Amino acid sequence: MNQRVYTILSLAILASVALSIAGCGPKTVHVSGKIVVDGQPAQNVRVVFQSASNDAIVPPVATGLTNAEGQYSLSLAEKKKKGAVPGPYVVFLTWSDPDAVENPVEGLTEEKAAPFRLPPRANSGELRFDVPDKGTKEANFEFDNSTEPQNVAPGV
Repeated sequence: MNQRVYTILSLAILASVALSIAGCGPKTVHVSGKIVVDGQPAQNVRVVFQSASNDAIVPPVATGLTNAEGQYSLSLAEKKKKGAVPGPYVVFLTWSDPDAVENPVEGLTEEKAAPFRLPPRANSGELRFDVPDKGTKEANFEFDNSTEPQNVAPGV
């Protein structure tokens, strides 16, 4: 083969390697934990880790859903890649009704009440978690409503 063929072949290999690396997305690590409310595992809690980084490139949102034991594992929201990118996060927790039904007439989703009460700070942006470079199985959040401040409107 002549030099030109080697050059073209080398460039093609470099381009395919660069494209495959770019397609992999950010490096993620395993993140899991448990949500407990009033001493009981909280099932069907949507867990959202939103980056608290001030960097120019912000890691993607990672989400999970708790099982019957209150345990969850995170995956990137957009790419469904397991884990989360290491760094600081603001954490939001909301209960998701597994039996929610959309009302086609009114265009609203009908949900039943949660079987437990997440405190206001669970979804206020107060919860923080730093995902370590090696990941963690200890991204736990525990709430005791008897000691949690409750946001009550004045005069109520």
